[in-house]
Amino acid sequence: MSSLRLRSLPWLALFLAFSLSGCVWLRLLELKNQLSQFDRHFRVEVADQHFILHLRDPVLLSEDFTDLTKLKPSRVGILPQGYRWFLDFAHDPAAQPQKDQHLIFAMSFTQDGKLSAFDFPPLFLQMAPAAFLEASIRSLGLGKVDQGKQQLKVDPEDLPKLTGKLPNQKAILDALGPPTERATQDGLQVLLYRFKAQTTPVDPDYEKRRLAEAKLFFDPAKDELVRLSGRFVGLKIAIDYRKLRRPEDEKTAARQD
Repeated sequence: MSSLRLRSLPWLALFLAFSLSGCVWLRLLELKNQLSQFDRHFRVEVADQHFILHLRDPVLLSEDFTDLTKLKPSRVGILPQGYRWFLDFAHDPAAQPQKDQHLIFAMSFTQDGKLSAFDFPPLFLQMAPAAFLEASIRSLGLGKVDQGKQQLKVDPEDLPKLTGKLPNQKAILDALGPPTERATQDGLQVLLYRFKAQTTPVDPDYEKRRLAEAKLFFDPAKDELVRLSGRFVGLKIAIDYRKLRRPEDEKTAARQD
C-alpha cells in the first residue's frame, strides 16, 4: 500500500492506491477503461438498501481479490452460474448488542472465476449514500493513472454535481451504533468506526489487513456528513461530498440552517 496520507492530498475528492502484481494491475487498468464508458459496461441495481454494481464484461478474477486484499473470503456460496464470496466485518471492539450489525460485502463470480457483481451492504450505504457512491464510482473512469506508483487520482473538477440529502450524526449513530472514537479535526466533528474482517489472511504476515476503519466528518453548523475516509482490506478510499454537491444545493442547505 502507498504510505500517502489523505490529509496530504486535500484537493482530492476520491483517491485509491494499490500495490499489486503486474497482471492484476493490467486487469485493473482494463476495468478503469471500462469505467470511462460506464453505461456500456456496468449496470447499477439499488434494492433492499443494497447497492449492487453489475459488470457486463467481467475482467477481474477471484484470485485478484486475494492478491489485492491478502484475505480469504469469510464464506463461499454456490450460484447457478458461478459462486459468491462474502467478506464479513464486525465492529472492533464489539458494539453494543443492539447495534452489533455486520458490514457484509458480497462478490459474485462467473463459472470461470470472473467478477460479475459487487454488492455494497446497507450499513455501507449509510456512510456512502447510493447516488453519491455511484457518482464516485463513475468518476474513476475520468481519473488519471500514475503507472509508477500504481495510483488512480480523480480531480474534483471532473466530478459530477449532485443534489440530495446527506445523513446527520443521529442517522449514523442510529444505524452503526456508538463510534470507536470521537474527535475534532479541521473544525469538523469526526466519528471513527473500526471493524475487523471475520476471516483469515492468506499469510500470517497480513493479519493487519483484517483491520478496517471509517472516518465520518460532519459540519457542526449543518450537522451533515461532508467527508468519508476509510481503509478496507488494504484499500484506501476518500469521498469529499462537498465536491459532489451542486452549489445551489449547498446554498439551500445553508438557508435551511
